[in-house]
This record gives sequence, structure tokens and C-alpha cells, in this order.
Amino acid sequence: MKIDNFIKESVINLKPYIPIEIEQDSNLLKLDANESNYTLNKSLKKKYADFIKGTLINLYPDSGNKRLIRLLENHYSANSDNFIFGNGSDELISIILASLKKDIIVNIPYPTFSMYEIIAKYNDLKVNNINLLEDFFELPPDILNQGAASPACEKRSNCYDDEKIENGGRQKNIYFFAYPNNPTGNHFSSDILLNLLDGKNNIVVIDEAYLMFSDKESFIKYLNKYENLIVLKTFSKIGLAGLRFGMLFAGDKLINEFKKIKLPYNINSLTLASIEFFLNNYRFFEKNVHKTVVQRDTLFLKLKKLNFINVYKSDANFIFFGLIDENIKSAFDAFLKKHNIAIRNFTGRFENFYRITVGLPSENDKIIEYFKEFDSTK
Repeated sequence: MKIDNFIKESVINLKPYIPIEIEQDSNLLKLDANESNYTLNKSLKKKYADFIKGTLINLYPDSGNKRLIRLLENHYSANSDNFIFGNGSDELISIILASLKKDIIVNIPYPTFSMYEIIAKYNDLKVNNINLLEDFFELPPDILNQGAASPACEKRSNCYDDEKIENGGRQKNIYFFAYPNNPTGNHFSSDILLNLLDGKNNIVVIDEAYLMFSDKESFIKYLNKYENLIVLKTFSKIGLAGLRFGMLFAGDKLINEFKKIKLPYNINSLTLASIEFFLNNYRFFEKNVHKTVVQRDTLFLKLKKLNFINVYKSDANFIFFGLIDENIKSAFDAFLKKHNIAIRNFTGRFENFYRITVGLPSENDKIIEYFKEFDSTK
């Protein structure tokens, strides 16, 4: 029996997403996954345990919990008719891409969150990678092929017509943008994103997983204007990664289509109860977000003083940097392994680049100490 005869080619050809495997011990500096290293304090842990102990796990989860829905509507200033829950953003991305016709082009910046491309490919969709500009990883201003400006956006800068004619028809596109982008940490031009939304043959997904670490406004405010806009949110980056809870926001037409293929009971009862609890105690997480931003900016300034890396300013909870001399990569990788430091490395065009999660003050201090040690040898 040959199993390959049963599996579609797009899956066989995929390379799986594999998290970094590193020995877990008390000396591990785990700064590779953009998690929050702030944990609940003793008082909040007790309140949390008391809150969820009455959760009925013998029954199917109630995703229509009115208290939770009301809290989420107030938190995001959005109507519950226009959002659905996902088992993390990954499931929501899968729902979006599973709903598309096969002739739609999936446009993804490079580099960005890898799951956009992985999920698109196992759904047999064609992927177009948009190479970001070298200096500060911006979108190319000719992303829309520098056509004539359309009337809907002619008053904005960087505004081009996106209605590319191909084979006698209009090419249909979906664009995925992490905002700010992972791993580069920058925001893409809102003019370009709005210009794409003005296009009649585009759907635009704005993934705001890291938006709370920046001063930018959410694209949720544009939902009433653009029926082709999708916004993704997650609770993972503020300290709730283990709960696997994400949200998808869209206009009536799109959200109704997504509801048809969303699996029933996709969010477990403990997660739903937990989100309700944490929304009622959200001030605790806001304080930790603020601490992370302060630590990020401090870490950035200290990293900039090192001679062996180029460091890029970030609006997220991580910092992106590249080795100045590609010949030291093997030595740097060996140094990281020796000291049990887990940060994210990349492949291909960005094999000499790394992404480091902003940790606790003590963790950030250790990283600087280690990096100074390595810098002194180069």
C-alpha cells in the first residue's frame, strides 16, 4: 500500500512548521515565540481558580455566552454579529482560506508569519510573495503594478489601481498583512492598505496580533466601510497563549460565509470561561503590555550599541536584527546553543536574521550580557 496515493500533492510538498526544540531547564532563555513571560500574580491566580472551578466540562461549550459576548463587544467596540471565535488565529486563517475559490491569488509579504503560506498551499491556492523593501521592510509602493490611480483613492499618497487585467478578466486577490509585521516589527503604510481595500477585486486581511504594543488604531473601525476587510485578533501575545483564543471580525456577508464552515464547539469551555475572567481583569494585562513596551525600547537601545548586528525598531513585543558579517553565523548559532538561548532564526534570504522576544527585565539583561560577551570576540 502506498499512502502517497491517498494524500494530495500540495500536502506532500509542504514543509511543516516546527517550533524550536531546546532543552527545557532552569537556565533556558526562551525568547523565541513572542509569548509574554509575565505570569499571573498570586492573588489573580486564586481568583481565576475560584472563577473557573464551576465550569461544566461534561457539557458542550457555550460560545454564545451572553456575558462573554457583551464583554467582547465592549472591548472591541464591535457587534457580535460581526465576529467569530477561533482556536487561535491559525484556525481563523484556515477558515478564510478554505472558503476561497481556487483561482484567487494569495498575496503575502516576505518575510511574514509563515502560517499564511502554509495554510494557503494545503488549500491548493496559488501564493504570490511580495518582497519587502530592503531598508526598513516596507511594502513596495508599486504593489498594485503602478496602474492609474482609481477615483476612490486618488486623494491619498501611494495610491494605485489594483484591477490588473489577466486573461481577459479581473484578477481576484486576497492579501494578508500582519500589522505590525512579524518578524520585522514595523507597520505597513495605511495608505497602501486602504488603497487595496478600495479595489473591487481584493479581500484584505489585517492580522493585529501585536497591535496592542503600538500606538496605531485598529482597522476594526473600517468594517462598516469595507465589506472586503477582515481583521484578526488574538489574546496570545498578552499572556494567554496557552488558551488558544482568537477572533475574526468582518462585515455581514463575509462573516456569514465563514460561519458556515467554522466547526461547532471549536473553543473549549475552560477557554471561554477564562476569557470572560480575564476581560473582567484586563487592567492587569494592560500593565504588563506597558512594561513590555518599556522593556522593548530599552532593549532596542542596548542592542544598537553592539557592533556585530543591525537592529530594527519595533512596534511589537519582539525585536528583529541581522548579523553584519554573514561569516559569523555559525559561531553565533553555536554561541546561542552553548548558552541555551532560544531566539528565532530564519532561512533563505533572511538566514542571517533573528527575532528576539522581549522578556522580563532580568531576561533582557542576561541577553545583553551574553551578546556583549559574543561582541567582544568579534
